[in-house]
Amino acid sequence: MSWQIKKQDIPLLAMGAKLIASGGGGNTKTIQNLLMSVMKDNEFIIVKTIADLEDEWIVGTGMMGSTVFYNENIPSGQEGTRALKLYESVVQQKAAAVIPVEIGGINGLAPLLTAYQNDLPVVDGDGMGRAFPELVMTTFQLYGISASPLILETPEENTVIQAVNDIQITAEQAKDFITKSGGFVHFVGFGSSARKMKTSMIPGSINLIYRLGQALAKETQASEKMVELMAVFENSLYGKPISIITGIVTEVSRWFEAGVLIGKFTVEGRSSFSNKRIEIEFRNEFISIIEKQYICTTPDLILVLEDEKLIPYNVAEIQEGLSVKIVAVPAPTILRTQEMLKFVGPENFNIVSSYQPLQGDGHDEAWN
Repeated sequence: MSWQIKKQDIPLLAMGAKLIASGGGGNTKTIQNLLMSVMKDNEFIIVKTIADLEDEWIVGTGMMGSTVFYNENIPSGQEGTRALKLYESVVQQKAAAVIPVEIGGINGLAPLLTAYQNDLPVVDGDGMGRAFPELVMTTFQLYGISASPLILETPEENTVIQAVNDIQITAEQAKDFITKSGGFVHFVGFGSSARKMKTSMIPGSINLIYRLGQALAKETQASEKMVELMAVFENSLYGKPISIITGIVTEVSRWFEAGVLIGKFTVEGRSSFSNKRIEIEFRNEFISIIEKQYICTTPDLILVLEDEKLIPYNVAEIQEGLSVKIVAVPAPTILRTQEMLKFVGPENFNIVSSYQPLQGDGHDEAWN
């Protein structure tokens, strides 16, 4: 049954989107402020659940490129609407709803702004279930929803990528345009009938980030807040969260390589974890945990939380001396299938290990 997002819900959604991004997806503050600045207190955005979808035309939307440039060169907020209007003129069809392509980070909220400005509902679902860096890493493409035609919109210009059936070629053409056009764009693509979209998306992800945001916002002790977080994940398509370590961040190293923020850091355990030491690797997102050997890799989620209030950190915020709690969350089953692991498994992030389910995850066999 459809539900509504009100202005006061936006900070909760922003916090939940940052959490589920697994360290990627950029800082959600700018898109949160954009939405808060345009919505009135009595206004709302309709959210359609999978049960509400019939056969209307749905399009994916969001931003691509550098989230740092996005936050430094604040967009007007109209780019998504211009991209949508151009898309509709290209396909000669009006969109009846928009859907996030990626629920983690900025892209968990950017479709809400486009939906609000065009008086459209937003679909409660997405194509990644977290944040990932590439267009090919969506469940939409797995089920044959083409990214093309893909509209890319900047404050000054736009381009249309169409008649391209290979998503890798679409992605390369998009990257070329982004590189020449300021480092980030708003996009509209992945158009589909609702009949096909509802069997291709990860359902319920907007509701999930809302409930995660609610849990994080509660004024309560960290231990009680953690219980709430775990209950939210367990009542979702994700697996049971596993507490990995509580400790202090040491030995941080990071560098840029071809526009990707790469690095690693160490967490030295304390209290009940005093004899434990882990290393976390990242490539725009947290991608692996090593404790002598790999114990967690993408696509499972790695959450790095501030120890006392459980506020999530992204990869750019990690620094030596932080007191953190590390939690791993099994990804939705669709991301752990062999078909999706070809695109989102560890080999795609230069990890020298094949995917193994999380130890302690009751849904799958343990690590060898």
